[in-house]
Amino acid sequence: EDSSFEGVLEAAIQEGQEALARTIDQNPVLKKAGVVDAGGKGFLVILQGMLDEVRGLPMPEAGEDGAAPNDKADFEAVNVEDITFAFDTVFIVRKFKEDTDLEPFRAYLNSIGDSLVIGEDDAAFKVHVHTNTPGSALNEAQKYGVLELAKIENMRTQAEDLAAGRHVQSTDDLDAIEAELEKGSPAQPVHAAPEKKFGYVAVCAGAGLEAVFRDLGVDALVGGGQTMNPSTQDILKAIDATPAEIVYVLPNNKNIIMAAQSACELGETPCAVVPTRSVPEAFAALFGFDEGASLEENVESMTEAYADVKTGEVTVAIKDSKDAHDNPIKEGDVIGIADGAIEAVGSTTEDVVMALLGTMEAEDADTLTILAGEDMGDDAFDALIARIGDAYDDLEIDAHRGDQPLYPVVMSVE
Repeated sequence: EDSSFEGVLEAAIQEGQEALARTIDQNPVLKKAGVVDAGGKGFLVILQGMLDEVRGLPMPEAGEDGAAPNDKADFEAVNVEDITFAFDTVFIVRKFKEDTDLEPFRAYLNSIGDSLVIGEDDAAFKVHVHTNTPGSALNEAQKYGVLELAKIENMRTQAEDLAAGRHVQSTDDLDAIEAELEKGSPAQPVHAAPEKKFGYVAVCAGAGLEAVFRDLGVDALVGGGQTMNPSTQDILKAIDATPAEIVYVLPNNKNIIMAAQSACELGETPCAVVPTRSVPEAFAALFGFDEGASLEENVESMTEAYADVKTGEVTVAIKDSKDAHDNPIKEGDVIGIADGAIEAVGSTTEDVVMALLGTMEAEDADTLTILAGEDMGDDAFDALIARIGDAYDDLEIDAHRGDQPLYPVVMSVE
């Protein structure tokens, strides 16, 4: 009934507290220990903190042990014999392909453990499982993608430490120790010493694209792109590693612009985001840089430099959908995307490229920049360039191997 932000938060917390209370009876181990689900409790703490902030309430004072005095829990240690699977295992995997079927993996993990939770999006999946063989879980996971992060904790050891009144060391402690070691290591400085006035950070995926950006003078590259968005921290590390007094960040995807802006705000190095939405726009932006201009003036001139760039991307549909003109798209169709809208659908990459060039008005353009993805062979790429040359006599073609994933062709006309 109350759809205000505060009202929705209050209702969510009330409903969440009732759900949390029921978790004692939903898991035998929780019931025996007489405790509620810790993750559910943590989520409600976050929501309560948001509500308190909205209402302007002060932060609770911490007690001697660091816990808030009005929310100090008296946990009863779980009996070690009740822990069937010893290792609390959490890991993140970057998928080899978007439409990965994880059901066989789910069945495998259920066969070697319990308390399984798998969350996924198009690009990656995160796993939580209790198992006695965490190595087997990680090895099996690598059949579906590239392992990015793993944390393993021995719950039996933790239970014994709790029972004995000892401090329980978690991976959070290890992270803090590692961070302190890195901070004190001269071999891994937090900030690169400035060696020049200006520097660049660019986001891209593919060895070919990395090489092109290096040739254009980009200092630091962050892996990512469509469906593989880097974090603010990833971009911030790249800014810090750039040996320049001023850094320009090229996100090259509309979904990464906000993370790039946050990184610039958090960093100590003066920097600015040139809000490029594609790799071809970044190429054009780099040519718009003026060494004699201020940071703000360069952002404006670099943004203007790619204003007339029209970007096209060719990929394969991963589900049934419709194009920009309400025509049906079937899973597996080759689709052509022009500046964010699906404008061409076909059965082959080459045919869709040609249709997309017509939509992008290539006949009125001077230059075509075209990048071959990792799924397009050299012979097919050469044949495509020849076909484009036959159709557009006056178009200057600048062809490169980008080796970007998922998109056999990325191109732009200007």
